[in-house]
Amino acid sequence: MRRFLRSPCYAYAPAHVPSSRKRLPGWGPASSGRLGGAGLNTNQPVWGLRGGLLWAIPPGGFPAPGGPRGLIRLGYPNLSAGHYQLINFIALEPIVRGKRAFSELEFSKADRVQGKRLWVIGSATNTDGPNVQLFDPGKLRQPAPGIEQLEVVMGVERFDNGAHVRVVVTQRSDAPEEIRLTVYAEPDSTALDYCILTATMGNKARTRLLWLKDEVVSSLKLYPEFKTGDFAPARLYALDRMARMVGQDVLVALTTDEENPAAVFPFPGKEWWHYGGCKLTQYWKKPQGTVHEDLQVAVNARYTYWQSHQPVPGGVAFENFELRERFFQGQAFIFGMTGKTPAELGLSTRPK
Repeated sequence: MRRFLRSPCYAYAPAHVPSSRKRLPGWGPASSGRLGGAGLNTNQPVWGLRGGLLWAIPPGGFPAPGGPRGLIRLGYPNLSAGHYQLINFIALEPIVRGKRAFSELEFSKADRVQGKRLWVIGSATNTDGPNVQLFDPGKLRQPAPGIEQLEVVMGVERFDNGAHVRVVVTQRSDAPEEIRLTVYAEPDSTALDYCILTATMGNKARTRLLWLKDEVVSSLKLYPEFKTGDFAPARLYALDRMARMVGQDVLVALTTDEENPAAVFPFPGKEWWHYGGCKLTQYWKKPQGTVHEDLQVAVNARYTYWQSHQPVPGGVAFENFELRERFFQGQAFIFGMTGKTPAELGLSTRPK
């Protein structure tokens, strides 16, 4: 049985990175220590299965500190010797009466620092005060013989538009390269239109190919004339454009169009925004039985890196990548990243 590793871990060494809103330059490699539940065997709020996808909340990261507050950090061992690299962030963006909130942009009402606070709702405290719980190993369950599942309940500070949510993050030992995020509105929350979970940093891996059902959409063809420093307009694709897997899960994916992304240094002589590892496939999945007919996938793009005038090498690339669906209690989304190709995941290779 493949188990969540729970032996001692070493802290990551921080790298200097300039401040930014959503997008940060590249990070150095993580330590090779084994990693399990936060507060049990590591001094960082990081969880996961060593060798698979690891996730963290501030101030944890790959390495720490892991970027703007209000974001879930995602790390993957695609560097040499299996060391970890920050690959992407997940932001929480609830919409109330048409007004969209941004978890890394809004200021905390507790300490007036930018970025809503994320914490663990564990046995010690459920507080929404200034001293929130960060270190809790989560709960280990056994959903099936030979399978372990790690479950961590994450609290989120109330948003300015009245949204107040918590997110249950689960990861299974038989699916170590993905996490399931289940969203619940707290009893005091204003009614939600949507609670969007968006992968915000596609430019790190220069993701230019969106894999749908029987087609691959290129950002270069979708935005051929876009060359400003803003976000390109979002493009949305309905449920009938998305692939259904054998088990009826809905799957959409992003990849780079480069064969060797690690060879590219966007800022010559510096590690900023350097993607140092092998190609990965990043994907959103909706589990079968949880899909509503209004489900859409949305992407936008950037021509320059965030808070810079530096063009993305190779041209405009997808930046935000998300599934949109009207909110309902217990709404679930799965995010994953893997060294497998989209074809190996069951997606078509037909370009468009």
